[in-house]
Amino acid sequence: MEKVIFMEKKKFKLNIHLIMLLVIIMVLIMIVMKFVRFGRYITQEEIDAIPVPGNAELQTYDNIIPLWAEDDGTFPADDGVTTVLFLGNVFADDKDSPDNPCNLFAEAVGATVYNCAIEDSHMSSFNATPQCTEYPMDVFSFYWLTTVFTMDNRQIVDLAYENMEEIPEELQKSIETLEKLDFRTVDVIYVMYDGSDFLDGRPVTNPENAADPQTFAGAVAAGIELIKGHYPWIRIVVMSPTYAFGVAEDGSYISSDSKVYGGSKLSAYVIQESAVADLLEVSFVDCFYGAIHEDIAADYLIDNIHLNADGKVLVAERMEEALQTGLTE
Repeated sequence: MEKVIFMEKKKFKLNIHLIMLLVIIMVLIMIVMKFVRFGRYITQEEIDAIPVPGNAELQTYDNIIPLWAEDDGTFPADDGVTTVLFLGNVFADDKDSPDNPCNLFAEAVGATVYNCAIEDSHMSSFNATPQCTEYPMDVFSFYWLTTVFTMDNRQIVDLAYENMEEIPEELQKSIETLEKLDFRTVDVIYVMYDGSDFLDGRPVTNPENAADPQTFAGAVAAGIELIKGHYPWIRIVVMSPTYAFGVAEDGSYISSDSKVYGGSKLSAYVIQESAVADLLEVSFVDCFYGAIHEDIAADYLIDNIHLNADGKVLVAERMEEALQTGLTE
């Protein structure tokens, strides 16, 4: 009798387990059916195609700081007007257009702006010293350009003009503006060059000379030191290149990480430029990781390097952010 009762209890337990198993299976089937009917996987290609101007997972090298120099009694008095000078090559396109980043910036902050960006110029120089007969555009690279308005080095400009087949009108206007500008009224200088140095194979650094103007980072250092030495009251904001695509032999655009032009990737130029700005205690705006990075570059460039209308707006917003942040800190 006890044996029969034991068998009945065991059979009862087995039925409970079976019921529970069936319930679990039914629930799983319902979940799978609901997913299949109402949802689907999103491919990586679809994710990459979503145009978003920022990515929280990217590390940026922004370092916005106010002017650290102390007034030794020679600084000009505040005239109540925010005056900003722009140098580089990024701002050279359509200077009079309302969608030029400098003009967008001026409208947003109400500043007086002088756009002296020079088309087809580079941060670095091709030669150690300007060889005006061979490569006159060296005169208008960042460091040598700073010698024009800090040391009155007009001689190299005249030599460059003599050896140019045609002198662009905008180039002449920029030089004239720099020579006539009263730098005691200037509050901020923005410096921004695109990825041309990278694409043209100019080196990033010189281990034996940190201020070598033939290198990208060296030219940044040499030019900034010259400006700070002559105009210590001016706040300097260095803006990195945005992303730029490499160009394959067939003319198609490729990832700039897939081709090394001057011994380094484009990201190395940005990182080294950031390090120089930090060392010299000037503001740095990361437009490579913090604005137009590889994942979204096609949405903000008209070709492999030049900004489209949306790209100009994004850069202008970063410029405005740097100005306002530096004023409040």
